[in-house]
Amino acid sequence: MKIALIMVFFSFFIAGGANAHKASDSFIYWQPLIEDAPGRLDVALIDLARAVPLDSDGDGQVRWAEVVGRQASVKSYLNSKLAVMSGDLECRVDWRIAGLTRHSDGNYLALEFRPDCFDAAIVASQLQYNLFFDQDPLHRALVMIRSDENDRLTVLGPDQKTLSFADTPSVWHTAVEFIWEGMVHLWIGYDHMLFLLALLLPAAVRREKGHWVVENRLGAAVKDVALIVTAFTVAHSVTLVIATLGVVRLPIAWVETFIALSIVAAAVNIVWPFLGHRRYLVGFGFGLIHGFGFASVLGDFMSDTSSRLVALASFNVGVELAQLAVVLAVVPVIYLLRNQWVYQRVVMPVGVAAVALTGTVWALERVPL
Repeated sequence: MKIALIMVFFSFFIAGGANAHKASDSFIYWQPLIEDAPGRLDVALIDLARAVPLDSDGDGQVRWAEVVGRQASVKSYLNSKLAVMSGDLECRVDWRIAGLTRHSDGNYLALEFRPDCFDAAIVASQLQYNLFFDQDPLHRALVMIRSDENDRLTVLGPDQKTLSFADTPSVWHTAVEFIWEGMVHLWIGYDHMLFLLALLLPAAVRREKGHWVVENRLGAAVKDVALIVTAFTVAHSVTLVIATLGVVRLPIAWVETFIALSIVAAAVNIVWPFLGHRRYLVGFGFGLIHGFGFASVLGDFMSDTSSRLVALASFNVGVELAQLAVVLAVVPVIYLLRNQWVYQRVVMPVGVAAVALTGTVWALERVPL
């Protein structure tokens, strides 16, 4: 009983602490040929409000008038966290609020910026970025540099805070960066992880006619997992590509809601197989929805950049490598514990209930009102 209560409490803790799938991102666009405003920064209002007190009336909502009223504080914060350098010389940066824009996860404040390096015979050589890392170590800035019709995509994070404007990274460098981003995106996507876990749990112990049945054939267990993972991979790869390329777009709020519901369905299906025993079909069907969730981090950013195919393919490879790491970590443990009564009588039923409960909480939080 105590174990059950702990698991239920844990599920509420996870649900409350990870109610949003999309990681904290900002977007930087640098076009040096546009001298009037070569730079633009899109920063999420929800992130900015944690660093600068924007909600002046304390009603829990940030309005445009409040942003305008606090623009001096916003610009001061940005100048303290973002610097444009010309060699060892720090350029003074002029900021202008351009308005609100919308990315897949909500409202962003768009700010145009112009270093005063353009007023002299010196040229901006690098950008140093430190926004939000002290609040969120998983925060990333996705950067697009466009010059002479050549696009360059890169990512800034706590381990890579400096961007050199002069360097032209190789295709391999871009691929490595986005492979890592794909891996991080899966590992911090608690909803994707829980759904994958719900698919893997019955690999060695499954429910049949009201009883837990142990799978003692290693080959059968491996085949089952391989089919599930392959189906899930194929499905979310397809929708990741078509969503990022703009062929099909779905409202992210509904995508996130259905992802949460897919967790509930996959968990319930373990005990009551209303979706059937062919769990690879479950993985494929719901994998199509999860692909739209993966695309949320890329779709708005690389809709018209020449480097998007390399970045997209690399991001997808990263997701698959992270998924494989989860499988290699979870499945051997499940198989080794499959004959233990505490696993069959406690861990499996309580774990299934916790996963289903967490998915339900997320679905209720995410459903558009």
